Amino acid sequence: MMAQSALHTNENKLSRAASFAIRLITLPPVMALCAISILHFQLGFFPGTSFPFALFCLSFLPLLPYPICLIIPSLRYRGRFIQRGMAVVFSVIGYVTGTAYCLLNNLHGMELCIFLSYLLSGAVIALLSFCFRFKCSGHASGMAGPITLLGMQVSPVFFLCYLLLIPVFVSSLQLKRHSKEELVAGALTPALLLLLLVPILG
Repeated sequence: MMAQSALHTNENKLSRAASFAIRLITLPPVMALCAISILHFQLGFFPGTSFPFALFCLSFLPLLPYPICLIIPSLRYRGRFIQRGMAVVFSVIGYVTGTAYCLLNNLHGMELCIFLSYLLSGAVIALLSFCFRFKCSGHASGMAGPITLLGMQVSPVFFLCYLLLIPVFVSSLQLKRHSKEELVAGALTPALLLLLLVPILG
């Protein structure tokens, strides 16, 4: 009986470790890095210095709070809550800065569309979270947005990457980060925004 209990405990630990690994690999800034790089090298979006600037705004800034929280003890002891809060703030700064950069540098096509989709998705998620207590999944949003973008702009084959949402959903449910409804809403938000924005701005 004790052996069975120990085996079950080990299986749970391995399952949770796998779920954490899945969420780490599919972090929204990582997906943004992949999508922006593919769009830049395949289609020439984000020309010149706008390419590293886009990576800075969409990938570097959102990830920056995590090493900051590890380095500063007073933040590290406050755990995931402070990390998540800082990541949201840094992400919003990146989205606003990137949108302003596009407007000031006459990047009014897909570049502006991409930043606006991130900015508006963040606004929708924030509105649902703070006003309606519906914790729409930013992780699912950060996955679905780049996939939708690549599927619309590069090749429909990229729509197959929606299958990657399955392990993300499963890991989030296992770790009790979100409900099914919150995950679906998070994935739909950027997809619907891009369907609206791309025909207008792209």
